[in-house]
Amino acid sequence: MKLLLALAAGYVLGARNGGEHVDDVVRSLRAVKDSEEFHDLVNSLRAHASATLRDLASIVDQPGGSADGDLGDASDLVERVRSLTGLR
Repeated sequence: MKLLLALAAGYVLGARNGGEHVDDVVRSLRAVKDSEEFHDLVNSLRAHASATLRDLASIVDQPGGSADGDLGDASDLVERVRSLTGLR
């Protein structure tokens, strides 16, 4: 989706044949934005981000920081995240 928007923006910025082509692109982008498929894509992305954040929160909230208990006594959130990512 980002690729399509980038191509459309590039076309708008690089249009040399007058305003009528720019208007066509703007109309097309609005049609995409208002489509049911685009709304479904946005909802899916939101649901995926929400699930990912819930999973991350459950990892950080666990005593010891992970199911393996490999974080020892890390009580500071930053230290726990560093331990999870291996940046210690």
